[in-house]
This record gives sequence, structure tokens and C-alpha cells, in this order.
Amino acid sequence: AICTCCSLSSSSLSSSSTGPCATLLEQWREQGLPEPQVACKSSSSHTANGSMTLTAASGQQGGQPPPGPAESWLVLGIESSCDDTAAAVVQGDGTVLAHKIASQVGLHEQYGGVKPDVARDAHAAAIQSTVADAIQAAGIQPQQLSAISVTVGPGLSLCLQVGVRHALSLAAQHQLPWVPVHHMEAHALMAAMPGVMTGQPSMTYPALLLLVSGGHNMLVRCEGVGRHTVLGTTIDDSMGEAFDKVARLLGITAIPGGPHLEQLANSAAAQDKARYKGKLQLPLRHDKTSCNFSFSGLKTSVAKLVESERARLQEEGAEENQASR
Repeated sequence: AICTCCSLSSSSLSSSSTGPCATLLEQWREQGLPEPQVACKSSSSHTANGSMTLTAASGQQGGQPPPGPAESWLVLGIESSCDDTAAAVVQGDGTVLAHKIASQVGLHEQYGGVKPDVARDAHAAAIQSTVADAIQAAGIQPQQLSAISVTVGPGLSLCLQVGVRHALSLAAQHQLPWVPVHHMEAHALMAAMPGVMTGQPSMTYPALLLLVSGGHNMLVRCEGVGRHTVLGTTIDDSMGEAFDKVARLLGITAIPGGPHLEQLANSAAAQDKARYKGKLQLPLRHDKTSCNFSFSGLKTSVAKLVESERARLQEEGAEENQASR
């Protein structure tokens, strides 16, 4: 199961805990700073319209909810798990008051992928202004926040530390609850926010969710906050990885390469699409024994097709040159 957003709270942290969040919390304690303790209410208190169910740090086990009705809470979210620095201020009813993103487009192309230390340095340079801009755009002061949440994983460890450090610093400075968030659970619960499901009612539980991102593919049964069962996941590459690797095979250097690859596919002529129809088979398509995904074989099939097409074009070019002499 996916861990809950409070699984790395101080009350559950043990000496065997690992990762950037656990390391930073240990350093926090060594400095004698306030204990950032957070918990989640049971999912039965999660409202149908997606209202948050945070409880706050108060020094005792489990914490107490922030003052006022849940719909009025103001939560700052910080994200630094990969190659973009992001911050948003969200009301307890799910209304996004402001969000800011500092993109790293153009920094990683020369490396052929996201370089963790370069990404970390870019996060460190952008985190303070990105968060400050989001708070200012929301029209509030930091002390008006009800809680501060931050991605603690999965993600690149060097990058996660930047966001976690900044969130802990703000939480201590303004004596606010600190909420560690699981990256995949955040993706999943986005579907419960108002306005996300355009023209459809908000997600209700239980729900069957398909999570697709650059590094993850999951089919998840979601019963509420902190209650998830992973029914299937990729056994090799994620869909995003397959897109990026195929993009590089075709000479696309932009990162991520998927959007550029999709643009090329959409602009293809009808006869070209018909030429390759049926030549690529999706692995595990006919496997009835699991809900897992596999994209590595698809990537290999594309590589072989690209190699074959290059050989064909070279041969046709040679024949044309010979005929023109």
C-alpha cells in the first residue's frame, strides 16, 4: 500500500527510518527546535467535496486540528521532488488561491536527463522566491497559514531535501503544523479537488485511479486519505521514461521529450500512420493474471523499427544517387 501523508511524522519516526525527511528531522531535534508533529484524521472524516483532513502539531500524540472550520484552512504546499520548484496556497475546500512554478527547462538537456546535483542547486536558488511569490499572490501573510505541507517522496533525495528544509524552517518560524506528503498520494487525491473533474462530480470513495507520471505508473484502489491499495504497477520502465527514451532515439534533445514526441506523432500524415499500424505491440496486453504494466519491450520494439527505417531510407537514398548518375 502507498504510505499515508503522515507516515513520516515525528511520532512514527524510529532510529531505523531512512531518507531525506528522516535525516532532517533528526538534525532538527539535535538543534532543540520544536517537534513538527502531524497526523491525519481517519478517512471517514474526509468530505465528499475533497476537503482536507489535516490535524496540527501541538506537542502531544496525534495533534489537534487547526482553528476554524476545515473549509477556511490555508495550507502552503511545497514541491521539489525532481526538476521543478513549485509552491501553492490552497484552502481547506480545495480552492487553489495561488501557485508558482520555477521551471528547470534548459538546464538538463546537455546531460540527457535530470542531473540530481544540478536540479538541487536550481531548487536551492529558487525555493525562497517561489514560496514567497505564492504566498504574496494568495494575498496573505505567512502567519495566516494553517499548515505547511511538503513532498517527502518518492523523488530525488538531493532535491527533496531542499523543499523539506524550507518547509521545516517556515513551520518553526511561524509555529505552524508541518505535513509530510507522499508524492503518489498527492497525485491520487488531486481528483477529489473541486474543479479538477471538469463537467463531472468530484471523486467519491472507493475510487479506481490510474496514476501516470514521468517516473511512476500505478493502478490504485483508493478508499480515502491514507487508505490505498496498489493493484498494479510497472515492472520496468514507466510510460514517461518510455516516451523520453524513444524521443532520444529520434534525436529529440528536449527534456522531457514526451511532449515533443507527441507533437510529431499528431502532425504525421495519415498514410504514414497507416504504414506502421499494428507493428508495435503493447507488452502484457493479453495478460489476464495481473494488472501490471510493462513499457521496456515497447521501447525496444520502437528502437528496432527506427533502425529498420533508417536502413531503408539509406538504401533508397543510395538507389536514387545511383540512378541519377
